[in-house]
Amino acid sequence: MTAAAPHGVAGTRVLHVVQKFSSGVGSAIAQYTRSLPEVEHHLLSGTPVDGEGDLADQADFASTTEMTGSHRAKVRRVREVVRALRPDVVHAHSSHGGVYARLGVSRTGHRVVYTPHCYAFERRDVSAPVRGAFWLAEALLAINTTAFAACAPREWHLSAWPTRRAPRYLVPNIAPDVVPSRPARADGDLLVVGGGRLSAQKDPAFFLRFVGRLRTRVPHLRAVWLGDGDPAGRAALEAGGVEVSGWLPRADALPALAAADLYVHSALWEGFPLMVAEATALGVPTLVRRLPSFADVPSPLTLAGEDDVGSAVACLTDPAAARANVARWSEHLERNTAAEQRAALIAVYAGGPPSSLAAARP
Repeated sequence: MTAAAPHGVAGTRVLHVVQKFSSGVGSAIAQYTRSLPEVEHHLLSGTPVDGEGDLADQADFASTTEMTGSHRAKVRRVREVVRALRPDVVHAHSSHGGVYARLGVSRTGHRVVYTPHCYAFERRDVSAPVRGAFWLAEALLAINTTAFAACAPREWHLSAWPTRRAPRYLVPNIAPDVVPSRPARADGDLLVVGGGRLSAQKDPAFFLRFVGRLRTRVPHLRAVWLGDGDPAGRAALEAGGVEVSGWLPRADALPALAAADLYVHSALWEGFPLMVAEATALGVPTLVRRLPSFADVPSPLTLAGEDDVGSAVACLTDPAAARANVARWSEHLERNTAAEQRAALIAVYAGGPPSSLAAARP
């Protein structure tokens, strides 16, 4: 069980700093504002707040401000907003937000919290020297970090920096409080779904190849990618017989996911993907790639590679296998709840006891 979190955060002013209030990171920040409504949440974003669907409507911000221009200009903008707003906590999100906030604000004057949402040195689309440079930058920026608020166990472990042993908290990503009922299985083609921003990280090319292998075992399989992004990635999916939905409002995206017979998370590196939690909450069988990011995920829920279609075939054709998959995910994610997220955020913002090793599952 999570240790009791301290009280006294009501009225605390938190400035969330992020380069892109979009996709999974934006959804996570929006969820934080709902999990802790007594805190005064403000947003400083490098992109328009409502660039994708109804994401802005999911959040409850007291104010939203945009930062534009060069990297240096964005660091200056962080300083300006902090001077004007005088937040109790500056909560930096993802790599760029982490740089701008921790170069712009000193932890001696503010509580500086950092949630990586997957460290950049986990990337696999850049060379080893570039990853090493990302690691060094994070190690140096850790010196000016009051606390780390990791979204997944691996991220919690990676946040033990030799340059500064700051408190580490596990703030789990969670599914929405209200999810639509999964529709009854209609006659017709089975449906496999992938999703996220079309980018190197989400690796839609893997999804396309996996669907191709799967179709040799399950004819008449329909495939849909929920999301959008790189035009070349979209064209490749569509040429391979995968429909691309584009960015959908949450009111449409969740029912589209709920209709799936299988969700395949194709990302090549990750923090913790919200769509996995959402699929589990919706009762959709789910498979993820066997990556360091998912080292704690039971092996039967993972894919060894694009040719490893046995579990997918079972989930699509055997109701008992599908139910067993969802049950194992539900057990694995039993602590990814609104109550756990709320308690963790209270501890992060109030300086309560950090998460233990047991809480962050090795």
